[in-house]
Amino acid sequence: MKWRYPYTALVLCVVAFFVTMLARLAISPIAPLIIDEFGVSKSLIGVALTGMWLAYALAQFPSGVLSGQYGEKRVILAAVGGMSVVAVGLAFSPAFAVFVLCCFLLGGFAGLHYPAATVLLTRTFDEAGTVIGIHGFGAPVAGLVTPV
Repeated sequence: MKWRYPYTALVLCVVAFFVTMLARLAISPIAPLIIDEFGVSKSLIGVALTGMWLAYALAQFPSGVLSGQYGEKRVILAAVGGMSVVAVGLAFSPAFAVFVLCCFLLGGFAGLHYPAATVLLTRTFDEAGTVIGIHGFGAPVAGLVTPV
């Protein structure tokens, strides 16, 4: 069997979904360190994480629109690239307000990935249901690996 482009696209989408989920889940296990670093309450960490997940949810619709306008590959690249830059900003946040902003941006960039990748994979493969199921595999694996 010869390796083909569709399989490369699938593997890269699974890895990208893994990374987007890992970045979002990595914050919770280190919440006590964040509380100590910034001297904030658990409630404020909760607000930051709620903002991140809200931004993730709100980015879903624009992702589909942007995919149609600019192409799925560009949106996926923007999602992963933007998320990577924001993750560095998150790690080196000098103040809690910057941390909260980075959480929100992280969620927003991460939210761009799934709709764009789903469109790309359904256009690339005939057996869309199977491929979307394989693509979804990246998120639970990140959930398993991140706390460790």
